Amino acid sequence: MMNILILGKNEINGALAEYLNGLGLQADTVPDAKQIKSISGEYGNFYVKAAGAEYKPAAIIITEPAEKDMPDTFGAAPSSIFDAEGMRKISESGTKTPVAVLLDYFSESPQYAAATALENAIMLAAKKYNVIFLSRFMRTAGLKSEELYKSARNAGVTFIKYEKIRISYDKEKAFYEIEATDGVNDVSLSVKYLAADSGYGTGEKFAYIAKKLRLKTNEAGFINEDRYYLGSALTGRKGVYYITRDNWRESAEYIVSAVSTDFGAFCENKDYAIIDGDKCAFCYTCYRACPHAAMEPDTEERVMVNSEEACDGCGTCASICPGNAVTLAYDNFAEVKLSGKSGKIKVFSCENSGDIAMKSILPELGELERLIEYETVACGGRIGFEQLSGALPYYGKVVALVCIDDACRHYDGNKRACLQAERLAGMLEKAGVDKNRAYCLKTSHARAGVVKDELKDIIMEGML
Repeated sequence: MMNILILGKNEINGALAEYLNGLGLQADTVPDAKQIKSISGEYGNFYVKAAGAEYKPAAIIITEPAEKDMPDTFGAAPSSIFDAEGMRKISESGTKTPVAVLLDYFSESPQYAAATALENAIMLAAKKYNVIFLSRFMRTAGLKSEELYKSARNAGVTFIKYEKIRISYDKEKAFYEIEATDGVNDVSLSVKYLAADSGYGTGEKFAYIAKKLRLKTNEAGFINEDRYYLGSALTGRKGVYYITRDNWRESAEYIVSAVSTDFGAFCENKDYAIIDGDKCAFCYTCYRACPHAAMEPDTEERVMVNSEEACDGCGTCASICPGNAVTLAYDNFAEVKLSGKSGKIKVFSCENSGDIAMKSILPELGELERLIEYETVACGGRIGFEQLSGALPYYGKVVALVCIDDACRHYDGNKRACLQAERLAGMLEKAGVDKNRAYCLKTSHARAGVVKDELKDIIMEGML
């Protein structure tokens, strides 16, 4: 029986554990992150030492929620859209004054927050309140949000999108004064009630978990931000997932599928980093940068060692090692049939973006599909110059298909891949060969249609 460790305190923990147990997985829970003393090991064989207990899970699911950060109103704090009792009191107040519902996110609002805010707006509008819905960037897809958005419109809810907002509370009038602008139009509102949801702060326990697991975080301290297009619940470390109450069931299904079907393949014939001890300066550069916590120091030999099971072969360590002590074992790439140069194009796809896009693109290409062969790699950073140039004798064109900027889980592997493609195109041009045989395209699940058109153009170029 495969063990899964749920780490953190979240209202979804009970339902998540029940779901996992129902599928024959053994789910253990450590609700207090500060109880964790150490975490070591790799995918399929983690070792977690907690206060008074030890665990050996195959995978870890982090559920520790980020801390809420309500918008500053310079006065009375607004109600939370998730406070059912507070929303009920507003709806039953009998004072039919304007009510504002606010989603104050600098990036796309979480699906669960958008759905809850829309449900509240519809409920208030049904009770004859004048409801104004303000948002900086609201998600309207998923979790019935599109349907709820339409229902809210039909119920008479007024939607206002803004770029800047200022909220103050007038204690004498007991009203919130709201000033908002979208850069062109300005809006001033006075509302009796304000129900809001805002951004998040990582919080002490959240940061503690990320540090213990050596997970890549952004400048604000978040593990994976809102980058759901990379794959549900993914973090930078293999076998470690992060989910919240937002669409948790879908994320759980993804995790179960991943650990059930990918584990065997992951452990067999996997590429990994090799360290030359004679060149290693023991500088800890790779240790600090490795997104998968695969690098560990051997303090006796004073060299870094790589855990092959934890290593995802992304190439981050090899690209930044100041002593060129790290190389990658490329031992499981599919062999290319040496049939001479063809009109086909070879696409090397990042598994976190390109592969997802290609699976949706190929069936839509019709007859052109036969002109494309694609191969999945762990990260765009793995797509090297030798790999691209090595395919040219057998294919008309080569393409690196990687994540969009600021989305790569492996420290800008997408940018490294594009630099290699640009380098190859430049060398072809200098040699008097058509440089339009090497390309780099960037994609996400939302840009699959764009990439399809780009691939069509690449295929047709030179044929017309």
